[in-house]
Amino acid sequence: MKYLSLVAITFLLASCTSRSENGISGKWMMYKVVQSGQDVTEQHDPHNERYISFNADSTFKSGGRPFGENTGKYSFNTDNKQLFLDSDAGENDDSYWNVTFKGDTMHWQGFGSDWAEDFEIIQVRANE
Repeated sequence: MKYLSLVAITFLLASCTSRSENGISGKWMMYKVVQSGQDVTEQHDPHNERYISFNADSTFKSGGRPFGENTGKYSFNTDNKQLFLDSDAGENDDSYWNVTFKGDTMHWQGFGSDWAEDFEIIQVRANE
């Protein structure tokens, strides 16, 4: 019986670890958008419903008005905390981000171009 309990606990811990091993998996709600030091959240999330979901198979889905749905693939380097979003909408919609975490809050800082570097996005893990 002890052996069976140990196996069950090990399996449970392994499944929890694999689900969130990169820290980014799951659904995140947009909290704030800053462009060039100005809060532009109202323009980017006027209905307070924008989200992005990161799946274990390295795909993502985002949605919410006014921009609608987007899908694609992502890669997240856990060592340097860099995120790349490869959007199905095309190369012009791809983006690169430096990511930091504080509890259930994820902060993105754009990089790769002057335009991207002007953007900061704060996401909060969704309660599901």
